[in-house]
Amino acid sequence: MRKAIVTGGGSRIGAAITSALVKEGYDVVGTYREDRARVEALGVRAEPFDLARPGSAAALLDAVGPVDVLVHNAFAWSDPAVDWRTALRANTEGMLDLVGAAMPGMTAAGWGRVVLLSSAVVRAGIPGLGAYAAAKGSVHAAARSLAWDGGPSGVTVNVVVPGLIASERTAAATGDFADHVADVASRTPLQRLATADEVAAAVLFLCSEQASGITGQELFVDGGKD
Repeated sequence: MRKAIVTGGGSRIGAAITSALVKEGYDVVGTYREDRARVEALGVRAEPFDLARPGSAAALLDAVGPVDVLVHNAFAWSDPAVDWRTALRANTEGMLDLVGAAMPGMTAAGWGRVVLLSSAVVRAGIPGLGAYAAAKGSVHAAARSLAWDGGPSGVTVNVVVPGLIASERTAAATGDFADHVADVASRTPLQRLATADEVAAAVLFLCSEQASGITGQELFVDGGKD
């Protein structure tokens, strides 16, 4: 049985990814920063992990041991108008610390999958989210080099890029946000928002044996927007 870590395992997308991996027979560890119960409700082991705390990645891998799959979905939020440096540092350095802690076990085993979650904001841009976009952009840049690091040992590194995801919030949207949701959906060939389960399906594929020839790539799950 392959072992996987899903960071931010209790979030909407994280929970969908966790559930999809469990259904495929993976032994999944979901991480949390504050709400352990949301991860445990998925029927998996929950471990603490904080992108903004130095040493958190090493502590996580010490607790879990070597893993076959790392899905990095967590994001450390802060008010970009007040503290954009913390957001950028936590998410960029935290991501690199996490992959750096997980990859040695994969390379030693001669097999591994790293899937990093990004955001369509890296291509579209959203006012006021410069730090968020910069942090997510670093995921794309890192993945290309990390793919070279892991490739000779059978470790692939890819990026999944969700767009605006359908949720209770988007379904109940009113006012300007409802207009935004409708505009995003109208600019996709599918004429709708993608779902968390569709994002999870993309992640699951990149974690599979069938994706062994794919690395250093970006897979957008946004309905083909723009």
